[in-house]
Amino acid sequence: MQTPLTFAIDNRLPEILERVGQLFPQRKARRQLSAMDQLIYGLIAHGLPASVAMASYRRLRMAFPSLADLKRARPGALQAELIGVPAAALKAAAIPELLATIEEAFGQLTLDGLERMETEQAHRFLTSLPRITDEIAASVLSFAGQERTVLSVDKDAARPLRRLGLCEPGAPLSALPRQLIERSPVEWRSEEFAGLSQGMLRVADRFCHQAKPDCANCPLRSLCPSAEEYAQPSATVVSFPFGKATQRARTSG
Repeated sequence: MQTPLTFAIDNRLPEILERVGQLFPQRKARRQLSAMDQLIYGLIAHGLPASVAMASYRRLRMAFPSLADLKRARPGALQAELIGVPAAALKAAAIPELLATIEEAFGQLTLDGLERMETEQAHRFLTSLPRITDEIAASVLSFAGQERTVLSVDKDAARPLRRLGLCEPGAPLSALPRQLIERSPVEWRSEEFAGLSQGMLRVADRFCHQAKPDCANCPLRSLCPSAEEYAQPSATVVSFPFGKATQRARTSG
């Protein structure tokens, strides 16, 4: 029988969670958020930076305050509010459809019924809804039950996780949640993983950019093995002999 893979606990994780929590304190919600809120937000936010995604979600909910309003809305009216949102037409068409499916399944516009399901069953239900990905489903499950050990990792959150060395080199995106959970303190539950996921998204948005990460100002710099690599002098083009650019390291002084 093959022994399952195990990974040592990464002792940096509690400090990482504390730092991103201090840098991005949670604002007091004006109203109690629900799994349904997270579902709609996740659908809209897919493919957007966190700051832009929240603005787009708020604009939509100002125009359609209740879930019933969203369910009755014409896709064209929804699309008009999703300015700058990738695949806006497809997302606008999906919103009334997924709300109708949820109402049919649970008798009302709520995901409270997920609490009575096993995690795998709840995940299957969510991903059966139009345009709901594994990552969106994981984020919704973190709202549906505090004892669920679920973690949402999208391609943006994955960037600082990879640079921090919190996953195996070259691991596919789908494997990152499992690998990170295996490295996490055993007492961590949904609240800690949700905080880590949200923190990684904001670090990616503000500091850990794809091309030019701002390591000098990142709160995780002293914990990140990649910070020194990206702090090396950048290259600048100085001439173009034979039609090709040559580069010289930019030096100070």
